[in-house]
Amino acid sequence: MKYAFNGLLFAQRQTGVMRYAREILLVIDQICKKNEFVLVVPEYADKVPELQNIKVERYGNIKGNLWEQISFPRYLKAHNLTGVSFNNTCPLCALDGIIVIHDIAYKLHPEFGTSLHGRLSRIYHRLIFSRVSKSKIKIVTVTQFSKYQLIDTYRIDPNRITVIGNAWQHIKQIKGNSNILLRNDLKDKGYYFTLGSMSIMKNTKWVYEVAKRNPDSLFVLAGAKSKGTGNSFEQLNNVIALGFVSDVEVKELLKHCRAFIYPSIYDGFGIPPLEALSQGAEVICSNAACLPEVYGNTVRYIDPYKYDINVEDKMKEAVCDANFALGKYSWRKSGEEFYKLLAENDSRNKE
Repeated sequence: MKYAFNGLLFAQRQTGVMRYAREILLVIDQICKKNEFVLVVPEYADKVPELQNIKVERYGNIKGNLWEQISFPRYLKAHNLTGVSFNNTCPLCALDGIIVIHDIAYKLHPEFGTSLHGRLSRIYHRLIFSRVSKSKIKIVTVTQFSKYQLIDTYRIDPNRITVIGNAWQHIKQIKGNSNILLRNDLKDKGYYFTLGSMSIMKNTKWVYEVAKRNPDSLFVLAGAKSKGTGNSFEQLNNVIALGFVSDVEVKELLKHCRAFIYPSIYDGFGIPPLEALSQGAEVICSNAACLPEVYGNTVRYIDPYKYDINVEDKMKEAVCDANFALGKYSWRKSGEEFYKLLAENDSRNKE
């Protein structure tokens, strides 16, 4: 056993970054030898995946990022292991393993985090990115877009960066539930659906502005913080703000929507439209950042800063079969590529 996986994110709220780590680890767990790797998590972690071959070690009670900077490197040193971090950050005193940097929004878009927590997080991430760029640590990212942003911003040798993408097959494990449709009197293909967030990056403002201009179309906004987003959705008669919905309910909403709307301003990958396509949904998607790379001609694009569109006219645009996007990405493929990278990196370190 040469590598230890940084499991801090399994003690945090669920995000796309956690999804990536979980799915990659589940694949590696299927193909690696018993105890070939260890996943180190804080003792208080409550979202740890069930693994058969990767050893899970609970270690340290320090909270938050201090666990990553103190407890995790202490474990690495005590067991003579190399760290692998999935969560955009890593120990500053152990820059000899592998880090996954999904995007560099903290560097390029400071306007996305203006709260005290956002500013502190931006400082922390920018420190990590700067130190990583000057080290020899191997970097994994999720799109060619993110790779070249890293190269252009930090002048990193392209040979240090490997692209291993996200995927969508996890949604197949979720069972749908039509109660969400019945409770809200939603008809099949009768509404436009989006996942809301307080984040400026996710751009729910676009949905608000377009809903105002399309009063005859129904828009459904879901998400833990979709209510009270500052855009007064409750004042629009053609918007239903559901608040928090479960993964089961999201899957059902995707299956039956007229189209899934994803107006994001910036993304390193953007998993939700892939999930939507997998459920047979049409997608209206931002043309920003990596999204055209991921989705090609399988979605209908919008400018996330322009609101004067007729959504029904937009739906008349022709698109390619969803399988052109879905076929490019699988967790199995990504997990195998990550496992291969671990083996190659280990071999180079022995030379």
